[in-house]
Amino acid sequence: MQVARALRKSAVIILLLFAVGVLGVLGRERTARIIHGSYFEISGFSVEGNRRVPAQAIIDSLALPARAGILDVDLNGLAGRIMRNPWIKTATVSRRLPARLLIKVVERRPRTIVLADRAYLVSEDGLILKDVGPDDMPRLPMLRLDVDRPHDVGERLDVARLEEGVRLWEKLDKEILASGVRAAEVRLESGGSFTVSLGQGMPHLRVSGARLDEQLNRLAMVLRTRRIALQTLEYADLRFADKVIVKLAPKKGEA
Repeated sequence: MQVARALRKSAVIILLLFAVGVLGVLGRERTARIIHGSYFEISGFSVEGNRRVPAQAIIDSLALPARAGILDVDLNGLAGRIMRNPWIKTATVSRRLPARLLIKVVERRPRTIVLADRAYLVSEDGLILKDVGPDDMPRLPMLRLDVDRPHDVGERLDVARLEEGVRLWEKLDKEILASGVRAAEVRLESGGSFTVSLGQGMPHLRVSGARLDEQLNRLAMVLRTRRIALQTLEYADLRFADKVIVKLAPKKGEA
């Protein structure tokens, strides 16, 4: 009698466990259908922070499959895809349930034009953003590399060295030499020095990156002492602490 009662009790327990298991499976399947159903299919996007990169280009860069579910996507992975665009410095992607993705980006800012085998627009953190043509050049510091090998969009240059050249260009662009005299371009030489081009009919200046004011003051003193104009020079080398080397430009008709 007791054995029969125990068997019946065990059978009831087994049936209850089986029923719970079946309900669990059905619940998971139903939950999965809800999650993967059309209710959670991504159907809209919001893009914030972009000025240069079109919102649709950012959305397209996500490369989402058809009928992608908002709960299935890897948000960090999507942000990484957006940042493959060199103009995008940072990106975050978040969910807005039930079916929208919010994309926030921070774009890079152009800092300088770098001249090598061609002209490149370069960001403040040294990333090449794009090639630029002669009709597409903004008013930015113009730096020339000492090598003219081809470079690729998205390639990172030496940002510390570029920034030295930019600061030098900006300082010389403020007409500190003479009225109307400004830097046309700055060449980044090997060894850390610079060659400054002042434009057509003007001399080249060789300078070091440190104590530019002292170097220019020495040049001004030489010009005053010798009573010559800046425009009469072919070049001036200001890199030395105790001297200034200048060469007069050939006069018209001279070899």
